[in-house]
Amino acid sequence: MTLTLERETKTVPHLEITRRRFTFAEFEQMSEMGLFASEHVELLNGELFVKGMQGPKHARAIRHLNRIFSEVFTDKAVISPQLPLVLLSPPPDFVEPDMALLRLPETLYDDQNPTSADALLVFEVSDSTLERDQTEKLRAYARNQIPEYWIWNLHTNQLLVNRKPDGEDYLETHKYKVGQVVTALEFPDIPLEWWV
Repeated sequence: MTLTLERETKTVPHLEITRRRFTFAEFEQMSEMGLFASEHVELLNGELFVKGMQGPKHARAIRHLNRIFSEVFTDKAVISPQLPLVLLSPPPDFVEPDMALLRLPETLYDDQNPTSADALLVFEVSDSTLERDQTEKLRAYARNQIPEYWIWNLHTNQLLVNRKPDGEDYLETHKYKVGQVVTALEFPDIPLEWWV
């Protein structure tokens, strides 16, 4: 297979900067060649993002989410912590959200990664990635019609719940503070008290 290069060049006096964008097919080929074997890499809008090492607050938040979601949603959805999700809307992207609730049955994902069409809710824990999570990822998730996108802002301990995707945005954004109750659209009968 031949890789075709698509480049975007920006010129600054005495300095030329070239940004290389990748297609999903190229990303898959690089992954199959083992180029990302020791890293968690996401493809978003044609750009590669290497996910950095998690700090203790971020890791604690993921463990907490995994425990809570496993207790509450095990029989209702597939709980997918930090695992691949293929966003189908052009251009296709490859992300690893901190948590996702996917439609059942789990066997749907035995031979292929889940896609945005399978996602009921996507959840990002944000500290150093907050700006990208609130902009580029929000646009990508909305464009892919993911019904709910939750962001746990570790700086403020607030939960931002984005609902009703419309184009590259969500029509509703709600902020929840510690102790407030939130429910997922897909599971309105399951109240979750927002926690820290």
